[in-house]
Amino acid sequence: MLEAFDFTALESAASMGHPDDQIDSSPGVSREDLRLLCEIGVLALAIERGEEAMPIFRLIDQEQPHNAAGSIGMAMIEVAAGRERDAFARLRRSIATRTLCVREAKAVLAIFLMGFGRHAEAKCLRREILRGPDCGARRLIQSYGVA
Repeated sequence: MLEAFDFTALESAASMGHPDDQIDSSPGVSREDLRLLCEIGVLALAIERGEEAMPIFRLIDQEQPHNAAGSIGMAMIEVAAGRERDAFARLRRSIATRTLCVREAKAVLAIFLMGFGRHAEAKCLRREILRGPDCGARRLIQSYGVA
């Protein structure tokens, strides 16, 4: 699932490595730092050590509240820990309130719903993604054979 799309869709700064790159006046947390942390979190998920990455995804969620990337990571950890209801709720909130990585959040939610036998709930999300442009979310849905 992780290789199907880019979790690092964190906003890029106009000029990297300058003090202006700091987010919301948080010292030491540049966009590049967040991008690297996101990649580390995704790698932790890939090797089934997601719980250790929870602080990373919380930080991403805190620093970029308009981006669903942090929520997606946290939801993946929740599902792996058997807390699928929490994951579903988290993804639904992100879909309703975020502006970046929303299609990816929808794709992950659809796949999770299908995995837990909730096909009717996933159907609408699946259709919406498959009718949209070719992107990571669409490839994600297609790679899981839920077309």
